[in-house]
Amino acid sequence: MIRRPRLEGLLCATRLTTLVAPAGYGKTTLLTQAHTDRPVVWHTCQEGHRLVQPMASALATGWTSVPSVSGEDESGRAHALAGLLADAWPEDVLIVLDDIHVLRQGDSAAGLLEALCLQLPPSARLVLSGRTPAPFSLRRLKVDGELTEITAAQLAFTTEETTVVAGNDVHDVTGGWPIAVRLVAETGTVEELGDLVDEVVGREPRQTRELLRTAAAFDRFTIDLLTSLGHPKAAVILPDLARRGLFVEHVRAEPGWFALVPLAREFLEPAAGVHAAAARWFTSRGEYVRAVDSLAALEDWPGVTALLGDVLRTRGADAVLTATSLVPEEERTAEVWQLEGVAHQLRGEWLPAADRFTQATADGLTAELAWRMAWIQHLRGGPQDALRICDEYLPDGADPAAESMLLSTAASAHWALGDLESAALKAVAALETATSDAGMGTAHTVLAMVAAAQGKRDELTEHYDIALDHAQKAGDVLGVIRIRSNRASHHVEAGEHGAALREIEEMLPLADVTGFATYRAIGLHNRGEALLGLGRLDEAAADFHAAQKVFDQAGSWLAAAPLVYLGEVHRLRGDRALAAFALHEALRLASAKNTVPHLVLAHVGLSELFSDDDPDLAREHARKALELGESVAALLVLGWLDHDKGLCQEAAEIATRRGDRAGFARSLRLRGVLERDPVLLDQALTLWREIGNPLGEVRVRTAQAALIGGAAGEQLALEARQQAADLGARVLVEAAAAVAETCRKAARPALFIQTLGGFRVLRDGEPLPPAAWQSRKARDLVKILIARRGRPITREALGNLLWPDEEPEKVANRLAVALSTARSVLRAGTGIVAEGDAIRLDPDVLPVDVAAFLADARAGLAAAQRNSSEAQSLLAAAESAYHGDFLEEDPYEDWAARLREEARLIYLQVVAVLAARAESGGEHALASRYCLRVLERDPYDEPAHLMLVRVLAAAGSHGEARRSYQTYVTRMREIEVDPHPYPGVFSGSTRRRA
Repeated sequence: MIRRPRLEGLLCATRLTTLVAPAGYGKTTLLTQAHTDRPVVWHTCQEGHRLVQPMASALATGWTSVPSVSGEDESGRAHALAGLLADAWPEDVLIVLDDIHVLRQGDSAAGLLEALCLQLPPSARLVLSGRTPAPFSLRRLKVDGELTEITAAQLAFTTEETTVVAGNDVHDVTGGWPIAVRLVAETGTVEELGDLVDEVVGREPRQTRELLRTAAAFDRFTIDLLTSLGHPKAAVILPDLARRGLFVEHVRAEPGWFALVPLAREFLEPAAGVHAAAARWFTSRGEYVRAVDSLAALEDWPGVTALLGDVLRTRGADAVLTATSLVPEEERTAEVWQLEGVAHQLRGEWLPAADRFTQATADGLTAELAWRMAWIQHLRGGPQDALRICDEYLPDGADPAAESMLLSTAASAHWALGDLESAALKAVAALETATSDAGMGTAHTVLAMVAAAQGKRDELTEHYDIALDHAQKAGDVLGVIRIRSNRASHHVEAGEHGAALREIEEMLPLADVTGFATYRAIGLHNRGEALLGLGRLDEAAADFHAAQKVFDQAGSWLAAAPLVYLGEVHRLRGDRALAAFALHEALRLASAKNTVPHLVLAHVGLSELFSDDDPDLAREHARKALELGESVAALLVLGWLDHDKGLCQEAAEIATRRGDRAGFARSLRLRGVLERDPVLLDQALTLWREIGNPLGEVRVRTAQAALIGGAAGEQLALEARQQAADLGARVLVEAAAAVAETCRKAARPALFIQTLGGFRVLRDGEPLPPAAWQSRKARDLVKILIARRGRPITREALGNLLWPDEEPEKVANRLAVALSTARSVLRAGTGIVAEGDAIRLDPDVLPVDVAAFLADARAGLAAAQRNSSEAQSLLAAAESAYHGDFLEEDPYEDWAARLREEARLIYLQVVAVLAARAESGGEHALASRYCLRVLERDPYDEPAHLMLVRVLAAAGSHGEARRSYQTYVTRMREIEVDPHPYPGVFSGSTRRRA
C-alpha cells in the first residue's frame, strides 16, 4: 500500500467530491487511507439501501433516530430526513458513501442523497464513490464551484506509483488499474483477472477457500454467521483477509459485518446449500430482512410469508414491499396481499393499498381488511364510502383488535357527517372492544372529537390525554400525529393559538420524516388556522395552499377545509373574487360528500363575504349554516345585518359554553358597536390581546375610534390602519381609514371604483349592489374603459368587444342602452366622456384604485432606487392597496390582460424591494411575509424562495426553513432548473442533537 497525497488533498476541497471509476480502481482504499480531523460518517451502499428508510437509518446510526414508518410523499420525506441528518451531524462532518452505483435514478434513497448534497452546511463535506455517476444532476454545484470530480484516469496509478507497488514494466500492461497492479504484485503474473482471482484464492488454505465461497452467497456476513455455517476458524480468517485487503473488507457502516470486494463477488462461485441454515441464524437474531433474502433464494415462499409481519414491525413499510416483491404472484396468499396493502397504506399510497386489500378479500372480508379499507375511503373517498365498507363486515368477535379499529373508523365517518349521536355510540363500542393500546388510543381520539363538537371541553382534554398515552405506548406514530393535530385544532377553536402551534411543532416533524403527506397536510391546515388567529395572514395562506394541494392530489374530501380558510384570508386581504371562488369550491366539495363541519364553515364564510355587498344573500348563507348546526359566526353575521342584540347574546352564550374565546370576543365587539357601549369594547380588546389575535384588536380599535370621534378617534383609527397594513389585512385597512376620514370630516370621493381583487363601485363609501346595474354589459363597458386607462375607443370597437357575434345595427342600439345605464349608475358627468365617435373614461374625474396603485408603486420604486427616505412609506402604501389582480373575476378577457399583467409585475417588484429592505434591516418575520406574498403570485420566483429560507433560518425557524427549501427544490424541478444549495444560517446553539 502507498499513500497518494495528490488525491487525498482533493477529498475535502469542496462541498461535494465524487469518485467515479470501475471496480478495482482503489476508490475505497483511497478513502480509507486519507487522513482527516473531521468527524466521519461512513456508509457502504448495498441493494437493500435503494430505499430511503434503510439509507437514512444507516446514516443516522449513532447520531439520531429515524421513524421506521413512511408515507406517500417520498420526495418530501427525503428532504425532511436530509434536514434531520444535517441538523444532527456536526457542522464540519465528512460523509463518505461508497458503492453508490447500487443506487439507480428514481430510487428514493437517491433523492435523499441529492437532498443531502443541497442541504449540508457549507463547512460539511460529502464524498460519493462508485462505479457510475451519481443518479441525479450535479450541474448547479459544478457551476457554483462546489463540486470536485475524481475520475478513473486520476485514480489510476502513475508509472512511478505502479513501479513502487509492482516493479518495472507493469504499468503499460495494467494501465495503472490499481487492483490489477496489486494482483500482479501479489502473484507476479498478468493473466485474466478471473484467473488471477482463482489463483490467489487457490493459494489460500482449504479452510479459507471454502469460507470465501460461503461468504460469496451473501451481500454481508459476520464471523458468527460463517461460524454457524461450518467455518469454526472464521474469527481468525476473516480479520486476516480484511487486514491483508484480500477479497474481504470491513463494512464500516455496520460494525462487525464484512463484505467481499466487488472483484471477488464477480468471480467467486457461491457455495450451495447454505441458505436454509443462514435463514434460521438470521431469524434467531432478528435480522428478518436478511432471513427473507435467504428464504427467497431457496424459493421457500411460506417461510418468507411467515416473516413478513416481523419485517413490518422492525423495518417498516419499505422493507415489506421489498420482501413481498420477491414472492411470485402465483405463490401469494391472502396474508401476503394484506401485508403488502398495509405497507402501501402506511406509505399513504391509497390506490395500491386498496388494490392489494381487494386481492386479499378473495378468501373473505376480515375485520382487519374492513377497517383498513374503510379508513382509506374515509380519508380519500369520503365518510359515506367508509360507512358502506363498515356495514359490509359482520362482526364475529374473532379479531377484537381489528373490530375496535373498524368501529372507530365508523365513528369518525359519522362525526364527519354531523351525526354525533351515532359517532359517540360507535366510539364507546370501539373502546369496549379494544384489546390493544393502539385501539384504545384511536377510540379515545374519536370520543374527544365528539366531545369537542358538543362543546364539552373538559371531556375532550381528558380523552386526548388518554389517547396520546395509549398511542405512545403502542408506538403508533400515525395515532400520535392525528391526536396532536386534532388537539391543535381544538386549541385554535379556544383561541389558544400558542398552544396549537406547540402541538403542530411536535407532530409536523413526525409527518415530515415519515412522509405521510395527508397527515402532514392536516397539520399544515391546522397550523394555518393558528397563524390566521394570530393575524399572520401570509404564513397562514402558504400553509392552506400547501394543504389544499396535497388533498387535491389525493382526491380527498378534506380539501374543503383549507379552501374555507383561504377564502377568509382572501376576504381579509380585500381579494373578493378569489375569496368567493375558494368558498364556493369548498361548498361544492363539502356538499358532494355531505361533510357537515365543512358545509357550516363554507356557508359562514360566504355570509361574511357578502354581508356588505349583498345582505340578502349573506342572510341566506348564515341561515343555512344554522340549519346544519350551532355557529357563533353565523349568528353574529345575522346580528350585524339585522342589528339584533339578542342574536349577539345567543352567540355569546354558545361561545361561553364551548370555550370559544374568539367567538365570545367577537360577540362583545358587535354588542359594543350596536349598543355604543365603550365598556363592552374594552372587554373585547382585552380578550383579543389575551388570545394574541391582532386582527381582532384592529377591529375593536376601529370601533372604538368611530365611537370616540374627533381628533382622538382619528388618531386611534390611523394607528389601527397601520397595524392592519402591517398584517396585510387590506379590508381592515380600508375600514380603519374610512373611520379616520369620518372623524376628521373629510369627504370621500362621491364615486370610487375598485378593480384590484374584484370589481366594485363605491358611492359615498358604500358598495353599489349588483342589482343597481340592471345590465352586466353596462358593468363590462365600464371595465373595458378602465382597462384602456383614459385612451379613447371607437364605438364600433367597443361594441365588438361587448357583443362579438352580433350584427352591427343591433350592436349600436345595445351599446347606446349600455352607455345610458352606465352613466345612470355612475351619475352624469362622473367620468364617461364621448368625443365624436370615440368614448373614454376620464381618470381625473372618476378615481380608480389600479391607477392610484400604479402611481404610488412607481413613485415608491423610484424613491427606493434613489435610496430616498420616503421610499418605505410609499412602497408600503402601494403594497397595501393591492387587494388582488386587476379584474380577477374576468381572467379570460383579452382586454383586461395587459393591465392585469402590468399591475401584477409592478406589485411583485414592490414586494421584492420591501422584502429585501426587511431582510437587510433584520426584520425576519416581516421579510418572510413579503416573500410569501411574492410566491403566492409567482411560485417560481427563485430569489423569493431563497430569501424565505434565509430569513426563516436567521430567525431560528430551522424546521420551517427546511420545509420551505424543499418547496423551492420542487418548484425548480418543475421548470427543469437545478436548485441552489441550502442557504440557511447554521449555528451551534440552534442545531438539534440526538
